[in-house]
Parts: sequence; structure tokens; C-alpha cells
Amino acid sequence: ITCPGVQLKDKQELYLSVFVLGQYKKTECVPAVFPLCFQERLVFEKEFANIVDPGDLVKLLEFDTAVLELIQLVPPVGKVLATYEENTRDFLFPDPKLTYGRRGFQREVLMKRSPSFTGIAPKLRFSTTSLISDSLLILGRSHIQ
Repeated sequence: ITCPGVQLKDKQELYLSVFVLGQYKKTECVPAVFPLCFQERLVFEKEFANIVDPGDLVKLLEFDTAVLELIQLVPPVGKVLATYEENTRDFLFPDPKLTYGRRGFQREVLMKRSPSFTGIAPKLRFSTTSLISDSLLILGRSHIQ
């Protein structure tokens, strides 16, 4: 996460909170100095029962929202500095206007800063990889085909 020229008033550490496919995960904390580098892989898995057609899955993901929040550990509960929201379909399967980096396709988006965050909006650089597999439900157990 970059934010040129911005220095944070509070010096407590920050982390990135990620909510995708109904699951919440967060990164390790990093010092409160831009650029913030989160070199982590967060894995989200979800089974969709009764979905046969990939088109139906796409439609379902369009009604779900992925939310990323930049949070600083300011007592008592932490302070949200910036957020990024997008429907889960576009978050997982973005348009092909991406930049190729050393680890794969990189995306750059501007986060929406909170009213308490002074300065320009932080820019978030990340990549997503998605894997869709078929499974067969046999006697209540899922088996990959």
C-alpha cells in the first residue's frame, strides 16, 4: 500500500482486513510507515451447493461483496483508515487491463479513505488467483472429480 507524502500521526502498527466469500482474514501487522508491505498469501475456500452452471456462479458472485480495510491498532478497538469494496465477481475475475509483475498479474486500486485519514487516498497493489473445481456429493461427502 502506497501513499506518497503521508505520515501517520499515530505510530501503532497496521494490518489489512480482508472479507471475501463470507470469510474474514487479516494480515500480520506492519510498522506505521508508508509504503506498507504485506507479503502474504490469504486463501479463501468456499463450496457452493446446487451450482451446476459456471454462469450461475458468476451471477451469485455479483451479489456478494469483497471488502478490504486498512486498520491501525489505535486503542480501544482499532481505527479504519481506508477501505476498498467491490463485488466478488469483479474482485476475483477482473477485466484484462492488468499489469504483469514478477509474481503474476498485479492490480492497483485506490482505497477510499476514512474521514479521519488525512492526505491522499492510499493505493493498494495486489493480485488474485482463483480456482474453480467440480465436486460430486456422495453420501454427504464431497469428492473432487
